[in-house]
Amino acid sequence: MLTWEKPAFQSPFELWKEDGILHLVLAVGANMRVRDMKELIRLIAALDTTRSAPVLLVYPERVVVEEPARELLRRVCSAQGHPVALFTTDLQGRLQGELFRRVHKPAFPFRVFGWREEAYRWARERRQLADLQLR
Repeated sequence: MLTWEKPAFQSPFELWKEDGILHLVLAVGANMRVRDMKELIRLIAALDTTRSAPVLLVYPERVVVEEPARELLRRVCSAQGHPVALFTTDLQGRLQGELFRRVHKPAFPFRVFGWREEAYRWARERRQLADLQLR
């Protein structure tokens, strides 16, 4: 697995696809606005034309996702169905993830993890399940 480096263009996130999994890493202290979310959604669509690749989301400390951006992402993800494994070691991030899961009840598979290996394993299992369904 690749190690993360600071994004090159001051973007609040970095996204790449590896082994059928979309790796989304938010920058420490990122403030995700609607324009950032729109760019993220466009990139995900370009990287995954099947709309089935799981997303391994690395959510560091002090990340803020503005409510309109969160709502946009929820609507798009509900329509596309990408499973999301949110990995965070930050207590606030974990609470935000669990609150999102319980309040918004996303229509797509969504889990919060405190260990990167567990999140990666879960995402890989979702990839394998998607591959079996495509056959």
